Amino acid sequence: MVGEMKSFLTYGIGYGKSREMAEINAQLDARVDKIKIRKLDKLEVPRCELVESKKELEKLKGEFSGIILQNCAKSDVFSCLSFGITEDKIFIGKGKAAGKKAEEQATYEAKRAAGDKLESLQQILAAAPYKKDQYGCAIVAFILIEKV
Repeated sequence: MVGEMKSFLTYGIGYGKSREMAEINAQLDARVDKIKIRKLDKLEVPRCELVESKKELEKLKGEFSGIILQNCAKSDVFSCLSFGITEDKIFIGKGKAAGKKAEEQATYEAKRAAGDKLESLQQILAAAPYKKDQYGCAIVAFILIEKV
């Protein structure tokens, strides 16, 4: 099963006078504004290549399986996805909180799911620092692509 799929990781940060505007700007920054992400059935996928490339994401159109995690507020906001990688699977942990808590939560979930078979841990984190009179939005996303 290894090699039959590829995945993209991306992040985006956006600001706006409204929560909606901040979210739109973060989606544009992450390059996920032109694709639809279907929620994964479970936070576990076959092991595949993890690629961080906004340039390649811009070429995608349509609907894909994955996870988009966003956190919007009038304060410091953080979103984090961690990936516990084993020989044949990737276990995904999610964190959406203030400060290091998002990272700690995501890492804990990924490590716990992978258990003693954990070979490595990767993560993607987005942080939108507080800006006066603005909503901040931090988005991280994992998009799974089946290779043809």
